[in-house]
Amino acid sequence: MAPQFSKAEKRVVDKLVEYGQEHVLRWVEDLSKDARRKLMQQLADVDFDGLEHFKGLIRTPPTDVSFADVDPPAVARLPLNAPQHEAEQRVEKLGREALAANRVAIVTVAGGQGTRLGYDHPKGMYPLTPIRGKSLFQLFAEEILAARRRYSCTLPWLIMTSPTNDEETRAFFWDNSYFGLGAETVHFFIQHVNPIISQDGKLLLAEKDELLVGPDGHGGTFDALSKSGLLEMLRNSGCDLISYFQVDNPLVTVADQRFIGHHLRKGADFSCKVVPKRDPSERLGIVVLKGETPAVIEYTDVPVEVAGARTPNGKLRFRYGSIAVHVMDVPFVERVVQHPDGLPWHIAKKQYEILDDDGKKCLSPPGGCYKFERFIFDALEFAEECAFVEVRRDSEFAPVKNAEGDDSPESARRLMQRRWLLWLQQAGAEVRMPKEFKVPQVEISPLYAADAEDLKERIKPGWKPSFPLVLEP
Repeated sequence: MAPQFSKAEKRVVDKLVEYGQEHVLRWVEDLSKDARRKLMQQLADVDFDGLEHFKGLIRTPPTDVSFADVDPPAVARLPLNAPQHEAEQRVEKLGREALAANRVAIVTVAGGQGTRLGYDHPKGMYPLTPIRGKSLFQLFAEEILAARRRYSCTLPWLIMTSPTNDEETRAFFWDNSYFGLGAETVHFFIQHVNPIISQDGKLLLAEKDELLVGPDGHGGTFDALSKSGLLEMLRNSGCDLISYFQVDNPLVTVADQRFIGHHLRKGADFSCKVVPKRDPSERLGIVVLKGETPAVIEYTDVPVEVAGARTPNGKLRFRYGSIAVHVMDVPFVERVVQHPDGLPWHIAKKQYEILDDDGKKCLSPPGGCYKFERFIFDALEFAEECAFVEVRRDSEFAPVKNAEGDDSPESARRLMQRRWLLWLQQAGAEVRMPKEFKVPQVEISPLYAADAEDLKERIKPGWKPSFPLVLEP
């Protein structure tokens, strides 16, 4: 007996039949009322014209990146001598003035789960700091609160979640009283998801009542900000600068006066923090000029011979990689959103657990599922000017992506402690830098000190602290 559908459901069914996707309804009669409603709503939200575009990308994938007209860009290097430090002070003044004038908002991309860390919760909730075990969210919240006090500014925090972790993220902030920031100053918005499809363009099911979907990439930040109404809120409140970072980097300076200053001095509308790559194979997109246009090229698109090319002095020709920390103008974001073509789509071939033709869970063939996402750095195509700004890797970049080894919680905790111990040394304390950090030694809250200069005002020269050491208000 054929399934019976309501009028609203029939519209969805007709659309599925039109696009040859009616197979996703094969178990609809087995579903409870709530499960059926869930699946039909998910199907009603599918952009079928967009799905056809994705199918076209599978048939005709984008051409390889041409490196015929690609050169290294100018980079604002770290200061090395007195005149350069004086110039940096003038740049930092621009950043301080922008922060004090309430021109800056914080945007954090936090749609991921901590699955690769063995943590089945939003990654921002991961307990990371070496002694207190504060979450990434708490660490950033304390830094934002410290910056608000330092610059006497509002500094709103906009957090992009995903449909998977939005509810749990909001509950975490509620349970922790928004870490003292004030609920009215923390805003959540949800990232869009796209269907993940098979090589022949068919929709896939994760469950009998659930499509297999995936987030649309950090490049989806622009549309998500706009659709949430938060972009309009920023414009109406006078915020015209966005400080953007991803949730998995505990060393990021959320309101960096130097970075904002370089962005303003250059007259840029989209800017990038960069670090020298450890080696040619490091998984960082390289920063380049394509003709006269600044760009970041994803590491997967860089041929081995290009990644390993060297200058006569032995340094990598394409030396700098982007660490996914940006400053962008609100009018620039609006311009990207309004562009008819938007950002390009990238295909990621992956393996997922799906339902087979018998309704049983199985692993798809490796690379048998096609996920579509956008990259935020592709927006550089629309930028009139970009500031590439070098920062110290050991004090600005400690991504938490893997359960162990490089870019893991252990490596991040080690880098965090090295930075804090260096601050103590620079502030005049008598401390030694250990070769290893087998036992947690130090943790400094951003509310106690934001940098070595802050710390210098809090401690006496020659102080000999005992360890483990925690400095909090």
